[in-house]
Amino acid sequence: MSHLHWLTGYATLAAALVVASVALSAQGGTLTATSPRKGGNPEAARLLSPMPDGPEARAAGRRTYQRLCARCHGAEGKGDGGGAGAGGQPADFTDGTWIFGGSPGEVFTVIRDGTSADMDSYAERIPDTEIWNLVHYIRSLGPSAARP
Repeated sequence: MSHLHWLTGYATLAAALVVASVALSAQGGTLTATSPRKGGNPEAARLLSPMPDGPEARAAGRRTYQRLCARCHGAEGKGDGGGAGAGGQPADFTDGTWIFGGSPGEVFTVIRDGTSADMDSYAERIPDTEIWNLVHYIRSLGPSAARP
């Protein structure tokens, strides 16, 4: 009986490792101190943009948004684009709810690292400077009271 118990435990552990590796893969790989977390991440919130927020940064971010984000998040950022293929609901940037935190650093890590099969990592697709411009644009869509 103990052999069967050990085998069942081993199978459970193996299944848990598979689930964990799929979750890490969906988030772009390894977890770090600044990885996105539901409710926000104080370490990520400390990250500061090297790109000043202003009209030029937002315009550049808007171009990136239209190219890469509007398909899922919608033309106006309301989460109504319909392109999320894994069945998740894209974030609505116009409301006051930021599931992974709304500071510039937290939004940056969500884009860079990803959070799910629908919101994949963009670290390999666009440079950090382009992500920061995108952060400035996305944050401009929401109510100012929601921006830390």
